[in-house]
Order: sequence, then C-alpha cells, then structure tokens
Amino acid sequence: MLILAALLYALPLKCAAEQSRAVHVDASKVAGRIRSLQGVNLGPSHSREGLPDLTQQFRDLRIDIVRTHDFYGPTDIDFGPPGRTAGVIFPDWNADPELESSYHFAASDPLILAIAASGAQVYYRLGRSWNAPATPPPDFDKFAGVARHIAMHYNGGWANGYRLNIRYWEFWNEPDTTFKPDFWTGSPDQLIQLYEKTARALKSYDPTLKVGALGFALPDVPNRYRDGLLRYCADHKVPLDFFSWHHYGTFTGDPYQLVRVARTVRELLDSYGFTSTENHVNEWNLDLAENGARFSQDSATAAAYTAAALVYLQDAPVERSFYYRGDAGHKFSIFSATGAPLKKAYAFKSAGMMMDTPVRVAATGGDEQGFGVLAGRSQDGKTVQVMITNYEIRAPLTPVRERSHRPAPNGYHLTVDQLPWGSGSFRWKRYRLSEKMNFEIVAEGTAHGAAFQMTSDLASPGFELLVLEKTQ
Repeated sequence: MLILAALLYALPLKCAAEQSRAVHVDASKVAGRIRSLQGVNLGPSHSREGLPDLTQQFRDLRIDIVRTHDFYGPTDIDFGPPGRTAGVIFPDWNADPELESSYHFAASDPLILAIAASGAQVYYRLGRSWNAPATPPPDFDKFAGVARHIAMHYNGGWANGYRLNIRYWEFWNEPDTTFKPDFWTGSPDQLIQLYEKTARALKSYDPTLKVGALGFALPDVPNRYRDGLLRYCADHKVPLDFFSWHHYGTFTGDPYQLVRVARTVRELLDSYGFTSTENHVNEWNLDLAENGARFSQDSATAAAYTAAALVYLQDAPVERSFYYRGDAGHKFSIFSATGAPLKKAYAFKSAGMMMDTPVRVAATGGDEQGFGVLAGRSQDGKTVQVMITNYEIRAPLTPVRERSHRPAPNGYHLTVDQLPWGSGSFRWKRYRLSEKMNFEIVAEGTAHGAAFQMTSDLASPGFELLVLEKTQ
C-alpha cells in the first residue's frame, strides 16, 4: 500500500513536469502590427562618473525612447538630492527666469544629446529625481516659466541650445505614494494647479508639444491625485495629451498584470472624456526590492518576466512603455557597471529583433500566466519569427489567481504553417535565454516547404526566439 500510494502521489507530479504546450502559428493570417515598446528610463550616458557610454548597446537593443527620470540632479528643474544640487537647471529661485544667465544647462545637455545621438527620442520628465526635497516649488508661475524655457532651449535653440524636436513633456512623478511622500508633500489641489500652469506655459510656446502627467504609483486605485487631476482637466479644458503611470510586480510577480492595469487606466481616461489621451506605462519592473532580496535582477527569472511583459504589452492599450532602468551599474539596470548586458537585457534584444517582422500573424498556445507567444513576418515575406516566453508566477497567489493557476510547461511543440515562400527553401535558427544561456543559438538548420514543425524543451524561467529566413 505504501508503494502504491507513493506511485499515485508521484504520477501527477511526473505528468505535470512532462507537459508540453502546443503552439500554432499561421503565417498567412495577419493579426495586426508588432509595436515597438522598447522604452527605458535613463541612459545611454550617465550623471555618475566612471560608468560606460551605452550608445552602441542601446542601438543593439533598439531602445528608441528614453525617459529622463532619476538622473539625480541633471535634467531636474530645481532641487536635487543632497550633495547633487549643482546639476539642476534652475538652482536659484531668486533668479529671473527670462535671463539665460539664470540657467545651468551644462550638466543636462550631454545627457540629452547622448539620447538623441543614440537614435532614441527624448521623453522629458519635468520635476525632481528620487530623494530630492518633496516640498512644492516656492513660485508656481516661475516654475511654469522655467519649464517653458527648458523646452525653448532644447527645441528652439534658446540659450545656445538645440533643435531636438522633443515631443513628450511629462510633469512630475509619483505624487500618490501612500507609504512615503517621496516626491510631493503639498496638497493634491496645489499639484493640479502647478500642472495646469506648466501645461499651459508649454503649449503657449508650442501647441504641438505633448504634455502629460503624473507618473502615478497607484494608477488603478482611486485617489485624490488621480481622480482630482482628471476631473479638473476635464472641467477646465486643461491639456492632457498623455497619462503616465507605473507598475512593479513586487506583490503579484505577474507580468500580465501590466495589461490589466493598462485596461483599467484606458477605461478611466475614456470615462472622463479623454478618449484621445495616450496611455503610458513609463516605469515597470518585476520588483522594487533590493537586488537579491527575492531574486537577482541578473537572473533568468527577471529575464523571463521582462520578456513575457514585452509580449503581453503588445495587446495592452498603451502607446508607450518604459522599463526601469536602462542604464548601467544600478541595482535595477539592464547593464552591469562595465556595460555588459544582464540577462534581462536579452528580453529587449529579442523584442527588438521582432521589429524585423512587424506584420503580426496569428498565434495560439500562449496564456496569461507567463507562457507568451508572439509571431510576425517581414514586409517582404522573406522572414518569419516566433518569440516564446516561459515564466512561472512564484509570488503568493490570490484566491482568484490560485483557481486558474497551472504549472508552467517544460517545453512546446511548434507548428508554423502557410509560410510565405510556399515550397521554397529556408534556413532556421533558435536563440535561447535560460539559467545557463544568454540568448545563444541552440539549434539551426535548413528546410523547405510551407510548414515547419519542431518540439523543444523550454524550462521556466526562460524564453526563445525562432527565426525562419527564405534562402535564394
């Protein structure tokens, strides 16, 4: 009886461990467009000395937009963190905002120019970095005027400036943190008043600029900042070209939660009449815990979560996405202090390569629990790619999540049919990210015909990219 009981106990575990997911891709059935969601916070240059320039790494990962938050002084308007106030742009509130001599652009210009030189857009955050004073500026009208002159400097050449055509101007960051007021100790009404003055000042300089707010920490939770801003802007016709928010998987460990929050935000914006206001998640990461507290940021777990999130965001109602962070040497960065890519950087590498096949095609077999599938073909029909992620949620499950939770598969059986080259020949190769591999080719070969099949192991956490290319 003991042997039988042991066998009965072991059988479900063995079956679960051997499960393989069936994945089917129809390369002839268009399902939309694969969008670039390759935004990050910070980089490719740094406000700290001794860190490498990441311009080539950004190009390799196809980072195409950079949010200027947490440079810790440079690009900030007034107050910086203790010991770093020298880098701010407008350090003296007694100065005249109309005079060029009142501004110190020397620390900020190289960082902004490095973003432009990498080929990425600048997404300018107006306000302060983390750990700077959280008190309201002493003069709201002056703050708005300073913001206007910063835009003039970078877009209009004012004060020996540039013509960079920066389109996105974000106001402030995380005023709604309930556990600690890291960025704002004033009232919600004060912040909304400051936003209105800043937005109108920027629009008075250039009506085509896109101005938005507020980098919410709790976008799916009703609060006086979120609902107060939307209500006031709707009632007073204050410009709100985009609504920005943040999400960290600290408590859920669930990459699909990004999609759920994005849908909540979209419904909220629409309910206030902001149907054309863009939806931006401009900070996200698996965790905000210290490196190694729950997992390593340079781990297959972090990489698989990041890859799954990038796949899922394709179906989220967001126009912009920014990972926190894109620089080097910080505990949340995607590069080491030497500029070497961490494992999660390869999630951006894989998603960036998917831009070569932007015609999204129908794919089945994915789920909402970490097993993501994204497939596309090139405009000329000579390349088809399939990205498959395998991440298993490890965080404590809610009762609702527990009822739908199932173990991650340990492999897949893939069928790609209706290949655009018909009976022609093609070559294929498969890249893998796992605990032991850093997006390396694990298999390659040649084949011919309009269909391709393969069966592969793929343990969680990890992801793969399959590339099929027509040969002459």
